Formats: sequence, structure tokens, C-alpha cells
Amino acid sequence: MEKPLIMLVDDTPVNLQILHKLLGAHGYQTAEFLSGELAWQALKTSTPDLILLDVNMPGMNGYELCGRIKNQDNLKDIPVIFLSGMNEIVDKLNAFHSGGIDYITKPFQGEEVLIRVKTHLKIQQQQRQLKENFIALQKLEQSLEESLETLKRDEEAGRLVQFKLLPKNGAVFSDYTFTHFLKPSMYMSGDFLDYFELDEKYAVFYFADVSGHGAASAFITFLMKSFIGSFRTNYLKKIDRVVIDPAELLSRFNQSLIEENLDKFITLFFGVLDKSGNKLIFANGGHFPMPFLSSPGNSRRIIQKSIPVGLFENSVYSNLVIDLPEEFSFMIFSDGALEILPEENVVRQLELLEELNRTANGDISNVVRSLKLDSLESLLDDVTMMLITRRRQT
Repeated sequence: MEKPLIMLVDDTPVNLQILHKLLGAHGYQTAEFLSGELAWQALKTSTPDLILLDVNMPGMNGYELCGRIKNQDNLKDIPVIFLSGMNEIVDKLNAFHSGGIDYITKPFQGEEVLIRVKTHLKIQQQQRQLKENFIALQKLEQSLEESLETLKRDEEAGRLVQFKLLPKNGAVFSDYTFTHFLKPSMYMSGDFLDYFELDEKYAVFYFADVSGHGAASAFITFLMKSFIGSFRTNYLKKIDRVVIDPAELLSRFNQSLIEENLDKFITLFFGVLDKSGNKLIFANGGHFPMPFLSSPGNSRRIIQKSIPVGLFENSVYSNLVIDLPEEFSFMIFSDGALEILPEENVVRQLELLEELNRTANGDISNVVRSLKLDSLESLLDDVTMMLITRRRQT
């Protein structure tokens, strides 16, 4: 694997020597330049993976060089970390306004430089992968549209593709049973759900609704499934535990959507079942209506208000943990379910959905029949449901 190339720009030779030795000892290639002008010329023929940039230099200073880099389509994605002896707030603000992603104050500590370089290279790699995935999905969308045209615009083909990505209906993980129902307003839906057993201790599920409908929204669900799947793999390989930290996963996906500027946002409820302790760890990314939890003699809504994913850059998500009853039904609906209810009052609509969960008797088909979904031919919005049940072993 080729070593990452770090461009070092500083008008002090000693600083360049120190950074060259430090980074070289940890597996990085470096290219050193004593001025902004020399670095700018080199960037016309070479593209580094990251730039460590001094601020005060004769001629072209660091702010100007960074601004030029960010105005070039082929260079703008290169992360720029400023190194400067200036420690005033205004200096740091100028660095960030010019396009820098980090700021290290001189005299710098070698360990700090290494940690920040490693962090930003990892973020850049993830962004590249996400962008490549999205480009691949765009190509897939174009190919699918051409196929659908050949098939006389039979969008049923697209529906079949998306439905194949849904999990097995009636999956059982230990003594927890997962079932679902999805009826799209168009053949390709902006609603999506998934659940899977992670290991002996954890099972994971999520329920999402992408803004809009049709192919564009459906492809965002493909992107989301791939994104979450990568963290599932990381957990199994013991790389990280993000997939069992719902708030952290939502934060990372939020940042990815913002950075990629996909002009889409998602309401996303992400839950982790701790099967060994019969607990639910979850974070809610703006999903409404809230899930319903019922057990013999009790029923309630699981309430956590928050911001949809991909809407605002600084959205904050938090985890909540609840102890689950020995026997329970946990049901979550898309907002499309509200639109098919005869009542217009939201409070009454929520009461009806709660009653449907309470009387479903662990069978989602009872809810489908009560809502007459099989007989509805035209929907204003996708209608999706997920039911998780646990019954006492006999």
C-alpha cells in the first residue's frame, strides 16, 4: 500500500527538518517547500494527501495559499492543517475561513501532529469512499433507468431490487421476533428498515424515511445501508464499536450527508437490543411518530425528540437506555401511517396507532388488516411498519 504523501510548507528549514523526520519515522512520505509560491507550483503537477501549512511566510502566506487550493476543483478536497505561532482567536478564525480543517499552535508537540494527521487522513479516506459509493450508486441509477425504459417503464423492477435489500420477515434472534411491512406510494420507496443479529449479545435495527419519494430517495437508502454495513463489519473485525453506539452512528452519518451535499435528509430511529440484559439502547434522528412499547397491562410511547439526519451540520444526538418488559411488543410506524387514518387530530391518530400495537397480538398482519392496507391502491406517502416482539418461553 502506497504511503500517504504529506506536503510541508514553512519558511523555517528547521521546522521542515523536524516534521520530515517525525512523519517519515511513522510511515509517511513528505515533500518540503520553503515558500507558498514553491508549494503552489508543485501542486500543479502533484497532489498530496494532506498539507501542513505555516501562516506567516514571505510572499504568498498560508491563508492565500489555502484559499487558492480550495478554489481549485482538483485540489479543494485536500485537508489543510495550519501550523503557526500565532495563538489569537482571530488568527484561528482566518485559518478556518480560508479553508483549513485544523490548527496547531507552535511550538508543536510531535504526538499532537501525528494524531491530527492520522485523524484527518482517515476522515479524508472515508469521505473518498463515501463519494465513490455515491458515484457508483448514481451510475447504478442511470443503468436502472435505462433498463426500466427498455422494460416499457415497468418500475416494478426497481421495487423488486429495493425489496431484496429488506431483511427476512419473521427473523428470530434469540427470543426476539422481527417482522415488517412496507407499502410504497411509488414503486421505489423513501422508507427503509433493516435488522440483523450482530453477535450473541446484540441485535441491531433501524427505521428510516428519506425526504421525497421515488428513485432518488430510494438510492439514498442504499447508501445508508452500505454506510451502516461498513460499521457492522468494523465491529465484527474489532475495529470500532460505532454500530452499537446509536448516537455516534447518527452523528457520523449526519456529517457524511452534510459533506456530500446530497440535498436529502433522513429521519432515522436506530436501536440496539442488548439481548443478555433485555435492554434497548437507541437514538432518534427526528423520526415521528415515536415508537410504541406495550406489555401485558401497560402501553406507552418511547419519546425522544431530535433533529433529522443530514439537515444541520451541528446536530447532536444522544443515547437513551430502557429496560424492556419480559414480554413486549415494540412497534414503529412511518409518518405515512398517519395519513391513512380517518382522524385528522394528531393526538387521536397516535392513540389509534398505540391501540393497534397493543391489540396486534404479536402479528403485524393484524395491523395491516385493521388499516386496510392491502386494499389501498393509491397512497400519498409510503406506509412502513416494524414490529419487535418477545414472548415468554414455554
